[in-house]
Parts: sequence; C-alpha cells; structure tokens
Amino acid sequence: MEGDRRALVRIFFIRIFLVLLVCLAPLERGRADAQSDPNPLLLVPASPAAIPLILAAQSLEHLEVKVFHNHSQAHALFLRGQAQLLSTGLSVGVHFFNQGVPVKIISSHVAGLSYLVSTRPVNGFGELAGQKIWLPFPGSPLEEICRFFAKQEGLVWTTDILVGYSMFDASVNMLKMHKIDFLPLPEPFVTLATKGASDLFVSLDFARLWEHYTGNPNGCPQVGTLVNKTWVGTHGDLIVLFNQALEQAIVLCAQDPDFAVKQSQPLLGFSLDVLRVALERTRFHLMTGQTLKDGVFDYYGTIGSPLDETFNEFF
Repeated sequence: MEGDRRALVRIFFIRIFLVLLVCLAPLERGRADAQSDPNPLLLVPASPAAIPLILAAQSLEHLEVKVFHNHSQAHALFLRGQAQLLSTGLSVGVHFFNQGVPVKIISSHVAGLSYLVSTRPVNGFGELAGQKIWLPFPGSPLEEICRFFAKQEGLVWTTDILVGYSMFDASVNMLKMHKIDFLPLPEPFVTLATKGASDLFVSLDFARLWEHYTGNPNGCPQVGTLVNKTWVGTHGDLIVLFNQALEQAIVLCAQDPDFAVKQSQPLLGFSLDVLRVALERTRFHLMTGQTLKDGVFDYYGTIGSPLDETFNEFF
C-alpha cells in the first residue's frame, strides 16, 4: 500500500509539473519574443528632411528613431537588419532593389531641398554651359536631377557641363575658399555654407526648376522610407500608423515650424537658427500607396530612366 501511495504521489507531481510547463511556455515565449523583437528602429539623416520623421516617431509608442551622419554606415545597419526602417534618397532604394535586396518603399515625403550654391549669381541652368559642377558621388539623387536639367537646356552631360565628385563637407570648404564655383547642395548644407557668407549665392531652387521644366508644382520624390520586404508583412499596422503620423507631422512643420525645430533639434544637433532656415527651404509632399507608386514611376520616366515592371514589387 505504501508503495502504491508513493507511486500516486509521484504521478500527481509529474502531472502538476507538466501542467506548469504547458501554462508557463507561452509566457516564456512571450519574454523571448520581446527580447528578440525590440521596438523597431528608424534611421534618419542629419537633415531638415528628418524633422517630420522625428516628430512622427515621437508620437508613436513603439518606434525608436536615431539620426545618422554617415550614409554608408546607416545603409549597412539597415541591410544587416539592425534597423527596420531607413530614410534615405530615393535613388538609394532603387539601387538596393536593382541589386536584389528584398526592400520596399512605404512613403516619400520630401519634394524639394536642393539648390545650386555659387560664387556668382546664376539665373538658369543653361548658364552652366562650359562650367564644372561638383556632386557627392556618381548616381546620387543630385546627379539624376542635374542630368535632367542639363538635358532640358540642350546640354550634353560631362561635355557641355563638366562634373567632379566630392562629398559635401569637402566640397563646401572648397566653395568657401572659391576653389570651386558651382555646387549643388541639399539642406542643411545650403544654410551651413551660406550663413554669414556674403560672397556666396543661393542661385537656383531645384524644386522651382522642376516645376519650370515639367509643370509639376509638387516637386519630385527625393527622400523615401525603406523597409525590408519580410518585415512589411508582419508590421502592416505600424506602417499605416507611421504614415498617418508623418502626414500630421508635415502639417505641424508648416503650422508651427518653431515648435518642430525645437522638438527635433536635440537629435539633429544643428543650431536652432540653422535648422529654422533649412526647414523653411525644404518642401514636403507626402506620397503613399498608389500615389507613391505612380509618382516614382513618373519621376524616372520623366528623367529618361524608366523603371521596368519588376519594380511593381518595390511598393
């Protein structure tokens, strides 16, 4: 009898142990999932283009934002999956897709932030015939748009307009020393280069040039937010909320730019006065969904580099 009782006790505790395992297993999986799937990280450039992105991220509970200064490092983090969202030039996303990276674009929100800064006034792109301009790297968004402007003026790229390549920090220094004369720049480099410099001119607004050549007053998609194709499938709700928050943040930038600058300045690091001027020179136009797809296809068709049908999977 004693042996039977001990056997029953053992069976009882084994059953209790199995019940506890079944009940606790989901909790342990939940803890593991929480540890393996932290809040998504959004990487944004040190630019006024990031201001509405920062405001949008700050309004969402489960999205972290980090400013980057080195594009190559940011791209590497994104490609390794250490950041789930990346704000960067549209041409970067197109390049990724062409290289077989499983990437999608979920929005574009910047339609104009680039200008020609020069050592003497320039009234039209055609005046650059026989001159040399400096761009950050071959195939950059600035090169895409400058090639288009040159073509509209009947100028042959690298023949009628010479091209040199130098990253912004170095080229701005050369411009200030008058070692170069014509430098296309995005914000905030435009403001940083010309602040207190009476011998430099913000000569051409590329958004206005785009409207002049195309008739489109909304500019062209320049900065987009990229995500991994697989990540999209499991975070659709967050993407919807993010785009809604981004839309509201763009409105806020227009209605209360001083507040927008103050909220984002601690992350961006530039002085308030530089950010305020840079924000004023940045044009926002949010595109998502079918509007985004149509806008990107139209842009590349307009500049003479149409996207093929495989890019339907880019959206």
